[in-house]
Amino acid sequence: MFGKDLVRLKDLRCGVTGMFYQALKKREKAGDLVVVTIDEYLTSQVCSKCSTCTLEKVSPVVGFSVLACTACYTL
Repeated sequence: MFGKDLVRLKDLRCGVTGMFYQALKKREKAGDLVVVTIDEYLTSQVCSKCSTCTLEKVSPVVGFSVLACTACYTL
């Protein structure tokens, strides 16, 4: 979402995403919080714990897209 200042989010004005990111970075500089940028590429396919592409759907769960890692067995 970085560099996409013309994205409309729930009827907000254009450019709000860039202003929101700048406000977060300003609060980080003040020491109020920590901003961590995450690359969105393959975030739903890579396990956040072991960083492998071994996520598969959990079979007993119907109607939800619950994924489990076959390498470290986390949901």
